[in-house]
Amino acid sequence: MSEKASHTPMDQHAGGSADDDRSRKLRQKRIGDQLRRLYDEVTEEAVPEEFLNLLEQADNTKNKQ
Repeated sequence: MSEKASHTPMDQHAGGSADDDRSRKLRQKRIGDQLRRLYDEVTEEAVPEEFLNLLEQADNTKNKQ
């Protein structure tokens, strides 16, 4: 378990053609776009009332100390 994994960045693999590079960049852009959309959707969601109550309780406990 103490072995470290060897990672080579995608743009440093040997023998990549221009088509491979374009394909890789397109995939990376698509993934980035999808992650941004997902992040935006999540940040626009309302915070559940139960969670807000828990935060308020934590703040009250912290302020009493």
